Amino acid sequence: MPTSSLVVDKARQLVAAGHHAEVVEYLGARAGSELEDSPSLALLYGTAQARLGRHTEGLRWLDRALDQARKRDEQAIERRVLNARGALALVSGRIDEAADYFTQALMVASGEGDHTMTGRCSNNLGIISNMRGRHAEAIGSWEVAIAAFERAGLREGVAACRHNLGIAYREQGALDRALVEADRAVVEAETVGDDTLKALALRGRAEIRAVGGELELARRDLAQVREIRDRLPNPVGEAEDLRVAASLLAAEAHSAAAEGMLRDVITRAEAHGLPQLLAEATRDLAVGPGETPKPRRLRGRRGRSSPSWEPKGKSAISPGRTGTTISRPSCGNRWRRSTRRRSWPTRGATPSS
Repeated sequence: MPTSSLVVDKARQLVAAGHHAEVVEYLGARAGSELEDSPSLALLYGTAQARLGRHTEGLRWLDRALDQARKRDEQAIERRVLNARGALALVSGRIDEAADYFTQALMVASGEGDHTMTGRCSNNLGIISNMRGRHAEAIGSWEVAIAAFERAGLREGVAACRHNLGIAYREQGALDRALVEADRAVVEAETVGDDTLKALALRGRAEIRAVGGELELARRDLAQVREIRDRLPNPVGEAEDLRVAASLLAAEAHSAAAEGMLRDVITRAEAHGLPQLLAEATRDLAVGPGETPKPRRLRGRRGRSSPSWEPKGKSAISPGRTGTTISRPSCGNRWRRSTRRRSWPTRGATPSS
């Protein structure tokens, strides 16, 4: 087996386990020409960089992978890169660009009978539909994605879609249905043994429980998330964890701690180029602890996993920062500026690539 194939297999194993920092370290130690000449290695390296919040470096390597795949007419890799480019555009707030990449990849995948990529693209297009308020369309896309992932035997993809469904139902106020989907996402993640994906699913369930007033159960979920982050640090995942932890502190009337934690989230979101998280954390701070907007209610019922990356799945929660305070009026202005003329991915939704 060629050396490059052995390297690709090793890198894919690390990605499958959610060890994105190790992927960067492992592939970064290879000769530059080996990465640049292999579309598979460039794709894995670029995706891992993006998953760690290093979007500029991730974009550079994904573009390199796309260029090499097209030169070699490796269509399977090309559609994976297109989907990964869409996922990066989505988390960066470039929604129209993301939708275009996902649609291109989906058209090719459908024609080739690629169930895995059909699932990833459908999952990602579901995220975009949901954030544009097309909830029925989003749910339909996620159901198509689940069916495709099941045909491909990709249970981690099923877990990501269940997580996204839980977020969508939570945001519509259907908390019972949201919790059912979140429970399924956790079970699927545990079954495949992906701790990074499990942390994502647990965080999603914790937020649903916090909204529903089940604070003790939410705390237990976040405690498990912290244990995973201790073993598998991820700065992007940690920033999202902190936002949910802040909402729990607010629900428990720990206003000062919640405000400090939200300021920390804002700082991290700015540092990692996460406009969606920045807008939501700023909004939460502007609204005030304990006064976060209520989820939308569905008639007759009480009261989102980031894009799917290549090939799947998303450090410990720290105390809120101290220092310069941010006034609520300035936070409100900041949130309005950051959301003007933009739509944001469903909070915490999991993109696939």
